[in-house]
Amino acid sequence: METIAVAGAELQSLALGQGAPLLMLHGLANGNMASWFSAIASPLSASRQVLLYDQRGHGGSSLAASGYDLDQQADDLQTVLDHYRCGQGPVDLVGHSMGALIALHYALRQPERVRRLVLVDAPMPARDYVAPSLFNATSREALAEWVLGELASAAGLSGRRRERLLQRLGALLFDTTLRQDVLAMDAEPEAALAALELPVLLVYGLRSPCLAAGERLAKLLPQAQLKLLSCGHYIPEEAPAELLVLLENFLNPNSNPHSMRLPTETLTVAPVTGVLP
Repeated sequence: METIAVAGAELQSLALGQGAPLLMLHGLANGNMASWFSAIASPLSASRQVLLYDQRGHGGSSLAASGYDLDQQADDLQTVLDHYRCGQGPVDLVGHSMGALIALHYALRQPERVRRLVLVDAPMPARDYVAPSLFNATSREALAEWVLGELASAAGLSGRRRERLLQRLGALLFDTTLRQDVLAMDAEPEAALAALELPVLLVYGLRSPCLAAGERLAKLLPQAQLKLLSCGHYIPEEAPAELLVLLENFLNPNSNPHSMRLPTETLTVAPVTGVLP
């Protein structure tokens, strides 16, 4: 483990393996670097360097009072890459949920520094998909009722993990600017998405409330392919084996990402009720 200083926070990070760099970003509140570690990051590190870090306010990283907007978190990502001396060539980025939004934002700002991009159930725009969940928790009491009930069931949480999530969410929602930052997260500009000329793999759950966002991104990103898995929003936990196969195929440095024939399906998607990524 290493500690990396960023604006207003210190991030806990970990590097696994050697070779071409791959950085993986976890989701909001329920996520940390452990979301990727055992089932996905460790196998991938057999042939490359895999970089993980806890985002500000998560896991072993410090609770920053502010800086949860995409610009600052893309800066955090850059600082992690610089720390591991990955600034000279393009890297592969994989992000789940809010981590996917950070990865996409970074790629739009610096496309020359990204080789391939994987967005796992990205909830774009966050103000539509994430904010409704955040605004349900108007007090610590309401938050506890939600976490111990609906969210714990959806994410498969119990015992100590559920209690830790309740503590973390309470701090993030009531002691930081996270709520305001998420509310300000609009969709990335369509023109910028259409101009992103790099291979993108979109992985979404068939039962995810974010599926419509994936279908929209598949239409806007010129080199995107959409793969649907039989699960909900929490894909790294619900379908890790299937996700690992997709990542191994898409990120293989000797493969042609355009040769992957990944089916895109069009479904009728239920109305968005909010998801905490």
